[in-house]
Amino acid sequence: MRDVLAFEPVDYSAAVAGAPIGAGRRCGACRPAVRRLHAGHRDHGREHHYTPLLEPINVAPQELTRVFLNLIGNGFYAATKRARGDGGKSFQPTLTVATRDLGEVIEVKVRDNGTGIAPEIRDKLFQPFFTTKPTGEGTGLGLSISYDIVTQQHGGTIEVDSEVGEFTEFTVRLPRAQRPMNALAAS
Repeated sequence: MRDVLAFEPVDYSAAVAGAPIGAGRRCGACRPAVRRLHAGHRDHGREHHYTPLLEPINVAPQELTRVFLNLIGNGFYAATKRARGDGGKSFQPTLTVATRDLGEVIEVKVRDNGTGIAPEIRDKLFQPFFTTKPTGEGTGLGLSISYDIVTQQHGGTIEVDSEVGEFTEFTVRLPRAQRPMNALAAS
């Protein structure tokens, strides 16, 4: 599938923030879509920590936009759920997005202070049709599709760290150099 995707150089700190990626275009719908997501969650705090002047990497921006919108949407959902549940009056729902340059890879972290994910279900998160949401609120495809986009299409990794009742943090690492398709199939 990778050969039909339009890979192009993208400064991912700028792209996650919604800055132009060239020719006056923006990376997919990151900033406007995050604003739309946030509009329904005005009581949520947003934080960002972007590495300045992150060197561009070759990615399919529309596909990765899908990944980050899914992670951000899930973060808002979890923080809202905690605020309505046991968050308490002093609880401030917060979503944090950070980028880092790690040399051969760039890293994007999406962290919420929502309900957290129980250890016994973390291994199932990236399986198709698995959802932690009530019937009718989730298809169970978002994280599965995100996993395939990051790992299969881009040769990266996606990991989750979480503590129930405290936080969930997804870490996406994308290589600067794309591996050839035959190397992806062999791994």
